[in-house]
Amino acid sequence: MFESRNAGERWTKRMDGMKEVLMVVTLGMDPTRSSVLYAGTSGGVYKSVNQGAHWQQVNHGLVPEGMVKTSRALSVTSVQVDPFTTETVYAATLAGLYKTTDGAASWVRIGESLQDQMIVSMVLDRARPGVMYVAARDGIHRSDDGGKSWVALNEGLATTNIRSLAQSALDPQLFYAGTNGSGLYRSTDGGAHWEALPSVFPKE
Repeated sequence: MFESRNAGERWTKRMDGMKEVLMVVTLGMDPTRSSVLYAGTSGGVYKSVNQGAHWQQVNHGLVPEGMVKTSRALSVTSVQVDPFTTETVYAATLAGLYKTTDGAASWVRIGESLQDQMIVSMVLDRARPGVMYVAARDGIHRSDDGGKSWVALNEGLATTNIRSLAQSALDPQLFYAGTNGSGLYRSTDGGAHWEALPSVFPKE
């Protein structure tokens, strides 16, 4: 974990408190408090309340104590802070989806109805509270109730093996999905329909 305060010209290591960490996989930032950060790591989830100067492990309900130092703990793929209720945080892992409503003091399992629990990417809708998207090997799924129920959004996809998912910061209906083997897709209607983007763009 490194920090830059000059647009990337110089970086400073910020690993104090990350005892078991071999790899920082993903980062999430509180949109209302820039001092609050979450890190998904090889030792589970860590939280910092002072811009990364110190980290505290926050795995209660997320990673069993006996697994923290094993390779199976290397499973957090995304940590996202709810933009509307910032004490609510979601953690996507290769073994399921988790949610906290108390700033990561404790986690509960959600999304157990999803057939594929290997969640590789996650997006919290910027415009609609409680709406979230996850991507896995069986495609893209949306929940309108904070992860309680899900619908598949795979129309137009040549493959459902999704590797990454992103929502436009300017248009909440615009999404992009990266696949394993079929390139890049775009949706302009919130994921209801997808179209393949050309792999080679014509010269102007």
